[in-house]
Amino acid sequence: MRTYLAIACMIPLISSAIAENSQEQVVAVGPWHIATTYRSEKFDNCTMTRSAAGIDVTFVRTSDGLLLVLESDKWKLDRGKVYSVRLVAGSQSVEARASAESKSVTITLLEHRFNEKLRTASILQVLGEGATLRIPLEKSLAALERLDLCFDKNNRQGPETNPFVAVRRTP
Repeated sequence: MRTYLAIACMIPLISSAIAENSQEQVVAVGPWHIATTYRSEKFDNCTMTRSAAGIDVTFVRTSDGLLLVLESDKWKLDRGKVYSVRLVAGSQSVEARASAESKSVTITLLEHRFNEKLRTASILQVLGEGATLRIPLEKSLAALERLDLCFDKNNRQGPETNPFVAVRRTP
């Protein structure tokens, strides 16, 4: 009987600890939402997301650089196909490749000068063969700075820093 009572008293404590470990903190910067992503309790990346004109827009900051993911339920794309696109932000433009899934594309942003222009441009245009997507970039300067800060903070934290303290997940 005492064992059951002890277990019953511990259930709320255990469930709140599990919820705290799985909870991800999200920070809003204008229309953007910055969050951290963990895989198997290890930091993976930071994301910056918003929706605009029926498209979910996500910038992903990884150790390899910056990715742009565009997704729409209306799209029917050829999974695995690579589409050529032209990205335009202000006076800067760059040719890129969009790797497709069924409803989304991922574009690796390799050009440093172009990535810096994303911070001050008001619109990002993605020119495909069939259409031009116009992605509003208001508050992108502050949001991209917060994205970089998120990545830098979380990328440095871990057992190497202090193995006796839980990792603090900060977007």
